[in-house]
Amino acid sequence: LRTPIPYTFDESLAEYDKNDVRNALKEIEEKTCIRFEYFERTPQGYHINYQKVDSPTFCGLSYIGRVEPANPIYLSFQCGNARGIAMHETLHALGLNHEHLRNDRDQYVKIDWSNINPQHYDYFVIADSKLYTSYGIKYDYGSIMHYNAYMGALNVARPTIIPKIDEAVNIKKLGQREKLSDSDVEILNKMYCMPGCDDTNVYCGAWALKDLCNHPNHDIFMKNNCRRSCNFCNYRL
Repeated sequence: LRTPIPYTFDESLAEYDKNDVRNALKEIEEKTCIRFEYFERTPQGYHINYQKVDSPTFCGLSYIGRVEPANPIYLSFQCGNARGIAMHETLHALGLNHEHLRNDRDQYVKIDWSNINPQHYDYFVIADSKLYTSYGIKYDYGSIMHYNAYMGALNVARPTIIPKIDEAVNIKKLGQREKLSDSDVEILNKMYCMPGCDDTNVYCGAWALKDLCNHPNHDIFMKNNCRRSCNFCNYRL
């Protein structure tokens, strides 16, 4: 990423709200090549604009990916770890979707549809695999982009998202908003920090997860077409 991403604060944010956002952006900067630049006035061209929504029933909202001329990010600062929620919503603006909407999620979690409020079904529909890629990074229960285990529950004593692997341990990881996980950092770096090293097909991430990168029947194709997902960036075409 050659240039910093401009951002602004709506006048609705208090100074301590702004500090939560600044600390969120600082962690992203410390762990990736991504840089942000604050503008006091609305800049020319694309930027992220942080706005405060005063609601105790709302945490945050952002479009996924770049929206011209501005990505609005709405935050209530009333849901516990405001810094972590600001990070989560900023990652949406950077192009990341929710972890539990990955195309391979059913291998890792069970969705208990019988316990989900029908108004929240949309929160659990798997994303279009033609629009999102894993870049070959494995499913992560501890991703900052994962929902918690009880999201949308009718009976809040029963989880709606149940890990299929090591349930007792992994269910506690779901929905953490403390920090970027290693896989969050890895996918951001693959998305933004590998100039000139691209995938030519959106399915490269899925193929990489099926161990096709070094498969003798496919390795030439993968080296030519899936360099980013297969970590072949130093491979010379």
